Amino acid sequence: MITENGKVLAVEDRNVWVETLKTSTCGACRARHGCGQRMLAATDDYTRVRVALPAEYGNLQPGDEVTLGIDESSFLKGVFLAYGLPLVAMLVAVVAAAQFFTEEWVLMLAAIMGLVAGGGVVRLTASNMALNQCFRARLISRAETAIVQTLNMLD
Repeated sequence: MITENGKVLAVEDRNVWVETLKTSTCGACRARHGCGQRMLAATDDYTRVRVALPAEYGNLQPGDEVTLGIDESSFLKGVFLAYGLPLVAMLVAVVAAAQFFTEEWVLMLAAIMGLVAGGGVVRLTASNMALNQCFRARLISRAETAIVQTLNMLD
């Protein structure tokens, strides 16, 4: 289970909105001085992520500290779908085109068409996968309000 801590922002009729902070590993990376990712991670908009939970978690109140989680298998399926499927489609298109054509421009066109087609498949299946509950973040635990208030007073 991949977990992330967050804070409840709002409770609505259909959703509970939780804000999490992206953690960066830039401090441990050797390329941290020449990487654009570090500059993006320094901006506040990049580090804050808002997640909608189903309204079944309606017993939460704004300001509650929570822990969210998603199964590793669901995460890996999503990563393969988003990144692997377009690349596999591109390679299949190039290999298929190479059976009939030898010109480089045709193979490059086939690669682009395969990449776009793979991206289209991702777009179509992602909307169906969003409805599947196994690909959504789930509430793992909720910190007790008194403990959170005590910890905030100590800071």
